[in-house]
Amino acid sequence: MKILTCKELGGECDARLSAETWKEIVGKMVDHVVTHHSETAKEMEKMHNEDPEKWGKEHKPLWEAAPEMQ
Repeated sequence: MKILTCKELGGECDARLSAETWKEIVGKMVDHVVTHHSETAKEMEKMHNEDPEKWGKEHKPLWEAAPEMQ
């Protein structure tokens, strides 16, 4: 399991999101942003519509570098 914060993933707060896989953390981040940060959700949606791979290219290296937690 790895843990990253909303802020590390491009959001606004220090909420800690944990997941076993990259795909899982992406889903949790989307759910978190939509629920808690509507303006950021709109910005992320716009970014995704312009370049669907941009967010992943910027943030997946953080996921890969994050240590495994017990």
